Amino acid sequence: MSTDVPNDDAEDQPLETPGAGPSRLPTKEQVIHNDIDEEELERLSFLKKQADYVQLEQSVNSSDELLSSLASYLSTFQNDLSAVSGQISDLQSRSAEIESQLKGRKTIIPPLNALISDITLPPSLVLTLRDTLPTQNPELWLNAIIELDSKISLISNRSTKVKGVKELIPIIEGLKIKALIVLPSFLLSLIKPLKSSSKGLSTNLAILQNNLLLKYQPFYEFLYKHNGKIAKTVERGYVNAARSYYETGFRRYARSLSLINSRNIEKSELIGTLSTSSDSSTIIGNGNSNGKGQWNDDDDNAEKLKFKDLDIEDEDGSVVLGYMSDDKDFRSPVEALFRSLSLVLLDNASSEFTFIVRFFAKSISSNSIKPITQSIKSPIETPIDSPNPSFVDLLSEADKSTTPITITSNKRKGVNEINENLKESEKIWHEIFDSSLEYTTNFFNSILNPPITTLSITNTSGINNQSIPSIISLLIIIRLNDNLLNVSNNRGCLPLIGYLNGWKLKIWPIFKKEIENNILSLKNLADNLENKNIFSINFIKNNFNNNLKDNQLKIIFKKYGKLFSQIVSLSIEAEEVMIFSSMIRLRNELIRILLIQSSKIKQPNEKYSFLSSIYEIIIHELISGPSSNTHPKLQSELSFFKTREEEARRKISA
Repeated sequence: MSTDVPNDDAEDQPLETPGAGPSRLPTKEQVIHNDIDEEELERLSFLKKQADYVQLEQSVNSSDELLSSLASYLSTFQNDLSAVSGQISDLQSRSAEIESQLKGRKTIIPPLNALISDITLPPSLVLTLRDTLPTQNPELWLNAIIELDSKISLISNRSTKVKGVKELIPIIEGLKIKALIVLPSFLLSLIKPLKSSSKGLSTNLAILQNNLLLKYQPFYEFLYKHNGKIAKTVERGYVNAARSYYETGFRRYARSLSLINSRNIEKSELIGTLSTSSDSSTIIGNGNSNGKGQWNDDDDNAEKLKFKDLDIEDEDGSVVLGYMSDDKDFRSPVEALFRSLSLVLLDNASSEFTFIVRFFAKSISSNSIKPITQSIKSPIETPIDSPNPSFVDLLSEADKSTTPITITSNKRKGVNEINENLKESEKIWHEIFDSSLEYTTNFFNSILNPPITTLSITNTSGINNQSIPSIISLLIIIRLNDNLLNVSNNRGCLPLIGYLNGWKLKIWPIFKKEIENNILSLKNLADNLENKNIFSINFIKNNFNNNLKDNQLKIIFKKYGKLFSQIVSLSIEAEEVMIFSSMIRLRNELIRILLIQSSKIKQPNEKYSFLSSIYEIIIHELISGPSSNTHPKLQSELSFFKTREEEARRKISA
């Protein structure tokens, strides 16, 4: 280390600071000595730390090497990372491609599975149809036919370009031909008991239909779809068997009812005629007995009113059975006989029509009409149950619905299908039932006994000699027929509705004629009392001396009171105008007879007392009759006679 001082003159000058005390700078030797000491100290210090410095240098060198190695590693990692990045990019591309392929395969899987399912025939199906017969295992065949029909429908919708479809078509056709051959004989064997002369009527047709025929209806549906001619043979076989079954049954039943009806010796009289125990002769008016009902016992007419209803709770509600005709002492009123025949006809006709619709009619497309949930079964609904609603059920529900229906093309198509099937079902029903209806019609005609014979000139009463029911009996039959129509409509038995309407059209003119006969009998009685009927003058003089007894007149008015009350209980609003206009005419003739009879009494008090007693009889019968006392027509009639009774009482007092 150099000890030269660059500026000796300057260093030799003592430094003095103004205001400071005297000071002296160190000498040169002291400075040099101090420098030497510092250097020595530094050297010694360095020597002491030499090992550390060497170690530090080694560490630095080692770090340099590590950094170089790390740089090399980083460079290699960067290269590897670039390579990995490229591979990841490739993998992403491949993943996107695989995902696209997966989506395509997922899209194709459902139709492919459907195709495989459609063109696959279970071995059990093939073996069942090929190696067995329906008679051996009907249940197995039922499932097999349903599955085969489904396969045929599915295959028919497939393109024949598919190799699997081409290979399957011959197998399907072979199985179909086998089914078309064996199914008709099986179905015809089910209805064979109906054709048996010994077991025909003993066979319960309802059980046969429910438990067998409807159960195997898919067999007929299969035949109908794939060969209509073969299905027609099955239909013809059933129609012929059922027609013979019903025809025999109704012929025997109608014959039994006719035999019972022939024992009814009850005679009724028109209101203007009367047979009394005190006088066995007939009252003035050329009265001829007319009808099989009873005027002699009006209480019986009141009891017969219940026969207008289909549901009767007591023992009289049961139908008359055919074997009862074997008992020679058994008798039943004509209303009960007509009700029994009507109920038997209603139940058989409606159940048969429902069966025909559900068994023979073509199935409706599910897209055309949606099934409607049926309500709780009522006693008047069709007794045959089915897992699917019938066309009749659908129409009935549609009629009951209050919600407006928007008719689309599909719905319109469905309605057309229903109409076509119902027409076909009605045709089959008529083929089965028309021959049976001849016997019910003959019995119905035997009750009414038309046509009415031509009246002779000498028969001035205008009454025919044919025996027909009384007014009340006829009106009971009319009301019962109306109830039958309502039930038939609720059950959807369309062909029976037309038949029952024919009955209604036939009985109404007879009912009107019978009312006219009663009015005419009173008119003739009044004319005879006034000696206006010249043809009966000699008859009157020879037999009754032109007298009508008061007690006989009271019986006539009692008849009228009971008749009016019973008619009120049987009338409906739609027919009131026609019926009660005739009853007013009948009442006018009664009043005319009463005035003629009362005019023969000379004493005013006795005369008005007589009139009052007659009016009281009528009022009593009107009030005590079967009709409701609140009925407007009955109230009007009561008011009419009460007014005259009060007037007669006032005149008695006066």
